[in-house]
Formats: sequence, structure tokens, C-alpha cells
Amino acid sequence: MPDMFTRRRLLQAAPALAAPSGLKGQVRTLDRVDLVDPARGRPIPTRIHMPAEPGPWPVVIFSHGFGGSLAAFGNAGRAWASKGMVVLHPTHTDSVQVPDPTLPAEDARAVRAALAAAMGQGASGVSLTEVMERPVFLRSRLADIGFLQGLVKSRDARLPAAVRERIDPSRIGMAGHSFGAYLTLVACGARLSPEPQILPSGFRSGLVISGQGTGRLGLKPGAFDRMSGPLFSITGSRDFGAAGETPDWRLEAFRTARPGRQYAAILDGFRHGDFDAPDSDPALGKAAGRLRGLQSAFWRATLSGDASGWAELDRAAGASRAGYPMEVRRR
Repeated sequence: MPDMFTRRRLLQAAPALAAPSGLKGQVRTLDRVDLVDPARGRPIPTRIHMPAEPGPWPVVIFSHGFGGSLAAFGNAGRAWASKGMVVLHPTHTDSVQVPDPTLPAEDARAVRAALAAAMGQGASGVSLTEVMERPVFLRSRLADIGFLQGLVKSRDARLPAAVRERIDPSRIGMAGHSFGAYLTLVACGARLSPEPQILPSGFRSGLVISGQGTGRLGLKPGAFDRMSGPLFSITGSRDFGAAGETPDWRLEAFRTARPGRQYAAILDGFRHGDFDAPDSDPALGKAAGRLRGLQSAFWRATLSGDASGWAELDRAAGASRAGYPMEVRRR
């Protein structure tokens, strides 16, 4: 008789019977679509990577790091799309590259100054960690994700026709890097103190790249203990937090969420901005490419019901060892 971990996999595999076949890996990209949330009068510039073949395909919403934009993690987005995902890359209100005209000028200046100071390009009267704690940024990001999730679930006409034709609104995952990883943890069940009034939910799985542990951003001890869905947490041996937190801190959700479908990858030598390195990068490309393969396996397992994704992740964890070039864990 299969154990509980195996039974859950068999149940996850059931939707594969309805999955489209014949995926050839070609990717179609819509560089920028401005999706306007009428409740806030806010346009959300969004890049979309999707399979060229007809769907329906599962959907992944990717949230960039603080100050980033729709251009972040394009290598990952295209790789996931080539394996059968429609990937939405929204631009949040804290973006520096694609400024949001609805963000108060004082907050916009604080973001630019704090990011410049963090990169050693100037002095700032406020730290990056303090700016990220401003409620406006989490509140706005949660509204962005909730709005996009609503568009997908209803196949809303504001989505381009090519996207509506390809999406399966019943299968949605959430992913993010850095502050976007924090958003992913929250959307996938991490407990905040105080709890936000509006909180997106219903994501089948979460992929967390350079996530957060407890101690700030409203995450207190026990914040992850009610999380039970599949989670893939990723960090690097040189992936330190904005306040000097260690890479081990970034794996707190992996260690303390309910066990059974938790995975983690630790890449040797990788820093905070290294995880989407192109395959051509002589130092990082090979490991980054393998990481994208495991990420795609995670999406196949959790969103497409493809049991071979679980097998690939389990083989990687079973053959893994601490250190170079990438350690994979499972619990």
C-alpha cells in the first residue's frame, strides 16, 4: 500500500489525463501588456511567456524583487513556458525601471535612494529594509496578484486573446524572487502579523527564490507552520539578506512548513542576483540551467499532474550531497 506521500502524488497525477500532448518547446512572448486594475486606476505592465502550441496550459504568476520589473527572470520564464506553462511577469509599484505613476512621490524617491545606497552608489537616510517595510508596497503587490489571479480565473477579456486561449484557470502557481519570494510565501499561506485584509489564495504550489525567514516583514516565529502545499525554496551559499541574514535563514519555510512536499536547492557560490544566469554564463550557466530544469519539474508535478516531475526532483534529492555544485533537499 503506498505511503501518504505517494498517495498524494497519485492524486496530483490525475489531471495529466487531460493535459495537451505534443508540446514541442517553442515559446511565444508578449513583451508588454498593460493590464489596468480599475479599482486602483493602476496599469500593471506585464510580460507573458507561453507555449506556442494551443492549450489549455497551467499558469504561473512570477513576482520580481524589490525595484525590479517585468524583465526579471526572463530565462526562467521562457524555460517554464517551453515545458508547458503560461508565465505572467507583472511589474509592481516599487519598480525603478518601469515607474508607477500612481505611487506617491515620497515613496518612489525612497525606493530609488535606498536601492542606490544598497549598491554603494550614494547615501540614504533610510535603509532598504526600512523602505521594504512600508505597508504600501506589500498592499499594492497583494492587490496586483489578486487582480491578475482574478483575470486568469475568469479568462477576462482584458487578457490578450492568445493568452485566454492557452490558460487553464483551475491550475495556478505562484513564484517570486527576493521581495517577490516573500509575496509568494504570503500568498501560499505564511502567517503575517498583522494579517492583511486582502490576501490572494488558491495557488496550487509556490516556488521561492531567495525567500525570507522570520524576524522582519511581519514574519514572526511560527509564520510557516500552517503552510501545507508544495513549496520549492531556493538559495545560494552567498545569498545574504538585506540586513546580513544568512542563506540558512532563507530556508526557514522549507524547514518548518508541514512536511511531505517540500523541496529546497542550495547552489554553491550563488549570490542574490545569480539565479537567472543564462546558459552561456561560463561560471554560473551550467548550474542555473540545471536549476531551471528542476523548477520545470516542480511545475510539471504540481500544476500539470505529471508524476515524472516528482521522480526527477526525488532523484536529484536522493543523489545530492552538501556543497558543490547544487544540493537538493526534500522533506
